[in-house]
Amino acid sequence: MSLEKALILIFLVSVTSVGILVGAAFLTFTPNTNSGNANSGTEAITTDTDLIDLSLKVPDWNFLMSDDSLLSIRNYEGKYIVADLMATWCSSCAAQNVNLKELYETFGDSILIISLSVDTADTISMMAEYKESKGLPWPHGLDSGGSFTNYFKIRSVPTLVIIDDAGYFRWVHVGIWDADDMIDTLSIMMAH
Repeated sequence: MSLEKALILIFLVSVTSVGILVGAAFLTFTPNTNSGNANSGTEAITTDTDLIDLSLKVPDWNFLMSDDSLLSIRNYEGKYIVADLMATWCSSCAAQNVNLKELYETFGDSILIISLSVDTADTISMMAEYKESKGLPWPHGLDSGGSFTNYFKIRSVPTLVIIDDAGYFRWVHVGIWDADDMIDTLSIMMAH
């Protein structure tokens, strides 16, 4: 093999490798663990984990929302909450919106859906634009201070977390969650 062909091959392998690494970086997160959030018992949480036996009470977290308001999780005790942990650039998160719309249409105001970006590069104005451009009726904001990100060691999006009406973390789903399965899971929880 000539030197020129070898250099071209090395260049192509290098470009491909860098592309794969960059692509993987966009699909995973390394949470900031310096915020001091306790996460006792969350180390073993995987896709579709029922958290009822862990008795994890939701901390008094506040989130800056796209309309410049502050949403306090504790203000919604008595109502089921579905926290959609996402990022504005995430195509899987955009696909998840279809399922969340169906959930919203099924349950309406009897539950609260909130979409929170876990990407620290996303801004309030970006969240407002995202919400409007996608025609999404539920609140959008930022995972202020990395509350969910650190507590659940979020490494990929979308991740959905259900909080029950008593203020306990109840369910975690990593990845796109089919609308029918999401509706069935929430219906069973709400019936008990």
